[in-house]
Amino acid sequence: MAAPKAKGGPAAPGPPRGALGVALAAALAGLALSLALVRIHVQAHAGVASFCDLSETVSCDRVAASRYAVVLGIPVAGWGVMGYGLAAALAAWGLLRRKPSPTWPSGLLLAAGATFTSISVALALVSKLAIGAWCLLCAASWVAALVLLAAAWGACLPAGAAAALRADLEAVRARPGLTAALVLAGLAGVALLAAAWPRYWQGRPTAARAAAAPASGPPVVVEYSDYLCPMCARAHQETRAFLARRPDVTLVRRQFPLDDACNPLLKRQMHPSACALARAGICAEAQGRLAEMDDALFANQQRGEPVEAIASRLGLDMGRFRECLTSPETERRLAADIAAAVRDGVRATPTFVVGGTAVAGRLPEEILPPPPAAAPSSAPGR
Repeated sequence: MAAPKAKGGPAAPGPPRGALGVALAAALAGLALSLALVRIHVQAHAGVASFCDLSETVSCDRVAASRYAVVLGIPVAGWGVMGYGLAAALAAWGLLRRKPSPTWPSGLLLAAGATFTSISVALALVSKLAIGAWCLLCAASWVAALVLLAAAWGACLPAGAAAALRADLEAVRARPGLTAALVLAGLAGVALLAAAWPRYWQGRPTAARAAAAPASGPPVVVEYSDYLCPMCARAHQETRAFLARRPDVTLVRRQFPLDDACNPLLKRQMHPSACALARAGICAEAQGRLAEMDDALFANQQRGEPVEAIASRLGLDMGRFRECLTSPETERRLAADIAAAVRDGVRATPTFVVGGTAVAGRLPEEILPPPPAAAPSSAPGR
């Protein structure tokens, strides 16, 4: 069936193919960036540093590890994959000859571009105000949204933005059965994706890991961590809260800096100066102040305070502290921690080892034995 003509005159000219081509390229770029961000989200929650973890304020990992990176059970990057994928399909359809309206799909692409750009502005504000870090790949996807919006606007120019949007919506309303089927299929797909997406950010161990838990004895948890790892900072807060509830659990802290300056397992430097911070933690432990130094160094991911200033503020003996930082004994201890990580099969931070089972991401509370029952009262009954 031929596309209907506008009342009172000839059919409006179709959208320029060049503008649709640019829109398609922008949507495909946004799709590729979103797929890369999904991978970074998975890696960040496994404690693996990405190539764009550059500094305290420029870190895709820190953004991915934040609580704002998941919406309705799907990572924000997953929503980007669906949104840009739909926009790419619309733009490709517009480059074909058979269209449901003369302006198709310039009006819908304009609405999609405006929506994506608005979301990008909101995400930029969250990055600046709530997270305090920028993600380079996220920013590139925001640029893709802006280019998509500009290309869609250009595609609407022959008929006008308002007229193109009305024509496309009218074409959608003219096929209510097909439209309803597509909407329902899309909603069902989103619901299934939200239900099936693994909750790796919740750090739940598998049944096999739970079966490996020690049946008896005082629970001991060995934690391998890196003071510059965003996921480690988050896990540190959760672990501290857990230990306050479970005083029967013993936590053994070991250093595993993702820095090739001292860690031979790394092929490249992921967290510059992480080795120096690990030495600071060891030296604070030598003065019985590891817990305070842990808190300060993880909080320092956002502040950037010099290590010596932190040590002084914590009341450490600065002469001993400075001497310890360059001591051969400190190097031996750091090397011993890394060697222990190799034996325990550690490949990411944070990693918790319980009863010989290594679990990356978060402290696996479920594989620990239950707390001891309170001793019955010896007071005589009335």
